[in-house]
Amino acid sequence: MATPDTLIRSSAASVFIEGARDAITFGVAFIFLYLSIGLLSATQSLSLSQALATTLLIFSTPLQFLLIQSYNDGWILLPIIVALNARFVLLSATLAPYIRNTSTLKTIVSLILITPSIFTGCVTRFKRKADHPFTYMIGLGLPIFGISIICTYIGFIAGAEFTSPVIYAAMTLLLPLQFTALAGKHWPHYSEVSSYWLGFIGAPLLVYLFKDYSLLCTPFIIGGLIVLIENNYKKREGVTP
Repeated sequence: MATPDTLIRSSAASVFIEGARDAITFGVAFIFLYLSIGLLSATQSLSLSQALATTLLIFSTPLQFLLIQSYNDGWILLPIIVALNARFVLLSATLAPYIRNTSTLKTIVSLILITPSIFTGCVTRFKRKADHPFTYMIGLGLPIFGISIICTYIGFIAGAEFTSPVIYAAMTLLLPLQFTALAGKHWPHYSEVSSYWLGFIGAPLLVYLFKDYSLLCTPFIIGGLIVLIENNYKKREGVTP
């Protein structure tokens, strides 16, 4: 007869496998993204250890691209890094109620896994099922993190093979497709989905206005706009008889 502990372990294992299976949805995009990070690191004359360190210690695609392309700018990048990392504080705060029973050490070690893609996968699942949330997050995040490290290495070592225009075109197209998939994961939560299409529409204009700072400004402008719209909508609902 199965004991309660055995059943709990079995349930946790099935949740981990569920997370690993869902990682396939996002993993394909990460393959191309981190191949390009490895390639860019090689073209910017970074060492292999430096290239791998950006993935191992940062694991944020926009921030990695920014650092690799502008690593000679030194301390000028510090406020940009702080601002970009502010979003991870918000993501962590949103996940905190679900993983509050997890030990502090495990939570701190797992923080590197909290990217927008993994966050979206976790929140989507937690709204449906909240059993073993930390196990699911690890099951979803570890395969993506692992494949990103491997692809950074492959992109750096075989950089010369990835200079084809077709590869660059694939990398350019894949990021919008990735965010389209993330938007689909949020359906039918309209405010979350709206943030994606507002980003698609507004990004070209914001790139024109802010140029090199668009990567920093766009998430805050779109996020602030969504909050204002949602708060205004709730106020109208509150006064409607």
